[in-house]
Amino acid sequence: MAVMTAVMLTTDRRIELRDRAEPDRRADQVVVDIDLCGICGSDLHSPDLPQVYRGGFTLGHEATGVLSWVGDDVEGWMVGQRVAINPNGNVDGTCEYCRAGHPNFCRQATLETALGLQMDGGLAPRMAAFSGSLRVVPTGMSRYAAVWVEPTATALRAVKLAGDLAGADVLVTGGCPIGQLALRLSKLQGIGRLTLVEPSQQRRNVGAASGADASIDPATARRDLDDLRVDVAIEASGNGGALELAVDALKPGGTLVVVGGGDKTGLDPTSVLLKELTVRGSFVYNDEFDGAIALLAEGAVKVDDLTSHVSSLDAALDAFDSLRSASTMKVLISPTSDRVAPHATQRARARTRQSAHPRRRRAPS
Repeated sequence: MAVMTAVMLTTDRRIELRDRAEPDRRADQVVVDIDLCGICGSDLHSPDLPQVYRGGFTLGHEATGVLSWVGDDVEGWMVGQRVAINPNGNVDGTCEYCRAGHPNFCRQATLETALGLQMDGGLAPRMAAFSGSLRVVPTGMSRYAAVWVEPTATALRAVKLAGDLAGADVLVTGGCPIGQLALRLSKLQGIGRLTLVEPSQQRRNVGAASGADASIDPATARRDLDDLRVDVAIEASGNGGALELAVDALKPGGTLVVVGGGDKTGLDPTSVLLKELTVRGSFVYNDEFDGAIALLAEGAVKVDDLTSHVSSLDAALDAFDSLRSASTMKVLISPTSDRVAPHATQRARARTRQSAHPRRRRAPS
């Protein structure tokens, strides 16, 4: 049996480099040779998220690559096509949510067969996928733009759920990739003042490039709360304190969109009641995945500067550590080491490592 190296969430809830069997060649699936795969913030917390990360599978749900094999029962796809992977694309099409036009609630797609969460994902040289998860990468679209489709789709849904932003003052809490994308997508809508609140100085510095009029730390935001009154708040950090700040900063009648999962103890029902706030959750995406491809292909949303560096698969665990420490914004993994090349952002800055965990050895299979 042929094997390959993969970043796995093991059955005992550990993130490790392991040998993994090559994908089966099923008649109803394709095999994708992975070009790049991003590490998502939720991947960092996958050991503690058994609700969506099943364990025993290869991680990686932000992947792009080339079709290297197409099953006999798969129509409309051919070997050699560049594809972006929609990890939640294997909808059943018949459940009540699919029929109602809400495939992001389809259990099969999001909680049973999501690539990188319940089935093998893209942090490996090759992955299998159903045709519903495939999207064509437009001609001329860079490999770096293509790998940003999935997180852009996530942020795009959050911004759309916020409603009409024309002239609105908007707050984004969390300067992670989703937060930075939310800033950039909000800026396209002719908004009023745009503010980022983020504890990391490095990520606050990126806020200006993402269109923020002000990028401030949480302590400053709390102290100057009277000057921060906003119409819309997009919470992307998953931090309870950030959620509390967002609620406090909203004007009466304002809208809160929660897109960052995590500690949500900061949601005060009394404040929601007294201000008549609209609170919306934003869970994955529907047609926003295709919308993200269009925006990135057109250059309406720029993402190259958000990529910190590109690492080989063997260095993936170090990349996880650097992301935990917030010393990097986004690390892309190139599963074939000879394809790793310095990214523009990588060349421009020295790489800083502050590992939050002991260095881990490759685990035995």
